[in-house]
Amino acid sequence: MDELVDKYLAYLKSSHGRSANTLQSYRRDLDQAVAFFRQRGVSDWTAVDQYQLLALVAEQKKRGRSPATINRQLSALRQFYRYLVRHQQLRFNPTELIDNQEQTDDTPPVILTAAEIKQLLAASNPDHPLGKRDRAMLAVLATTGMRVSELVALLLTDLHLDIKMLRLGSGSRRERLVPVSDQAVQELEHYLTAVRPQLAAMGEQAVFVNAHGHQLTRQGVWKKLRELVRQAGIEKPVTPRTLRYSFAVQLLQSGADGRLIQEMLGYSELRAIKPYLKMTVQELSADYRQHQPKI
Repeated sequence: MDELVDKYLAYLKSSHGRSANTLQSYRRDLDQAVAFFRQRGVSDWTAVDQYQLLALVAEQKKRGRSPATINRQLSALRQFYRYLVRHQQLRFNPTELIDNQEQTDDTPPVILTAAEIKQLLAASNPDHPLGKRDRAMLAVLATTGMRVSELVALLLTDLHLDIKMLRLGSGSRRERLVPVSDQAVQELEHYLTAVRPQLAAMGEQAVFVNAHGHQLTRQGVWKKLRELVRQAGIEKPVTPRTLRYSFAVQLLQSGADGRLIQEMLGYSELRAIKPYLKMTVQELSADYRQHQPKI
């Protein structure tokens, strides 16, 4: 079972240009499924049927996994089985008989106010290089709504600060240009000229680096965000996604076009946002300039 998972992930990397973080997420979901099936005496993908999948879903529910988490794993399995049918001569795709879990939780997402985001940025240490890095990092997250995986994957060649744009998902089918706010550009430029040269290891191309000079990880961002939230005295449960939602809500409240939010987030994540036609880069940039978040 592991060998086919390895082949599938290698196929995604070579043929579809999936990012390392996406591949890591797929591997985690598929490896978890493999471990569960093996516990039930199933050691071949051809022996997995809809009942084994339903048992996996039941186990995930028992462990308290959210519908979104279960659906993500089912999605990974569906795509994997499509690969097996197309490239490994598998005749039956059991995932076609499994429905997604209904997401009945209508609790609105936690968001930060503009004042709380300012508190968060102010919590970074202005006298320490890493504090200045944190301020630039938070400014980018808070004013673009990008994912943490996109933040840590940013390379120097993805920055187009002269036109106040960033390239996300470079080299993948999700590659897109997004505008960045005037204030975030200022923070970035200060970090790049006055701080990053002190931190970055020789040859490192990642924009945001850790204390050892190498590419910052998602775990590093999460850890730093928790620390800054505590120092800022913010009692809300804040995650990187909180900044993503807060960004979208600020734009909505300022009257921005819904298409802008869809393009900035990369997909319609909020239920309140309906699918819209794509905007041109020029329309996107112009609308963003009018409604860019203040930090």
